[in-house]
Amino acid sequence: MLLKLKFKPAFIFLVILSVASFAWCETASFTGQVSADDINVRVDSTVTSAVVCSLPKASLVEVVSEAYDWYKIRLPKGAPSYVRKDLVECLNSDQVTGKCVSAKVIKDRINVRLSPNESGWIIGKVNNLTVLNIVSETRDWYKIQPVHQSFGWVNKKFVSKELTPLLKKAGPVAAEKEIKQEAKAEGQLILEGVISPYGVVLWRKATHKLVTLDNKLYFLKGERKSLNSLNYHKVKVTGKLITPQESNHPIIEVDAIELLN
Repeated sequence: MLLKLKFKPAFIFLVILSVASFAWCETASFTGQVSADDINVRVDSTVTSAVVCSLPKASLVEVVSEAYDWYKIRLPKGAPSYVRKDLVECLNSDQVTGKCVSAKVIKDRINVRLSPNESGWIIGKVNNLTVLNIVSETRDWYKIQPVHQSFGWVNKKFVSKELTPLLKKAGPVAAEKEIKQEAKAEGQLILEGVISPYGVVLWRKATHKLVTLDNKLYFLKGERKSLNSLNYHKVKVTGKLITPQESNHPIIEVDAIELLN
């Protein structure tokens, strides 16, 4: 018994140290800016891991956590992402080509992979009833736009927390675009309600509206064909507010949408 008591303080110390190390690795999210050209986004926090895609200088990235010399980021829109066709159900097809343009996940926590095969790196997970935007298809796989819960890693030395205005280098149009992108990252929302078509609002392509359960109105900016396939259904929307919350016409940039009925 005395022997066990002797080692107990050391064990407690190791547990506390492990918890502290874990806490150090996890940080609050923020918007960062890439500081060099052609920076690799990798599947893991090592220089030998597979490359997901590369980012140009001045790109904005959403950092969700950190581990040692690396930042974990949400994958950019153009990153390659694939899901198996048999795990989703097509919701909407192109009227000309007949190819699927949006699909609903029919299993829970399916893998999103870097390449269209079972040996491809897992870069994200997606839940049952989530609606996916289809980019193309190849044999038994759909290439999709990256889902909200898909991530990669970037070395910290290439990401700055200080956002540099693009006005001097690329003119006012690029600067305005950067400001809008920065605003998107500030207000993550998860809302439930009924979706229906609307139209162009305040010079932005907010094509749909969402009436929440407490009868509040939001406008949605996203992939039109995917949103059309959900008209008059109850959905759960995850996205970023790109207008002030107190605005008469709050607009949400849709990151993910799930069908609830």
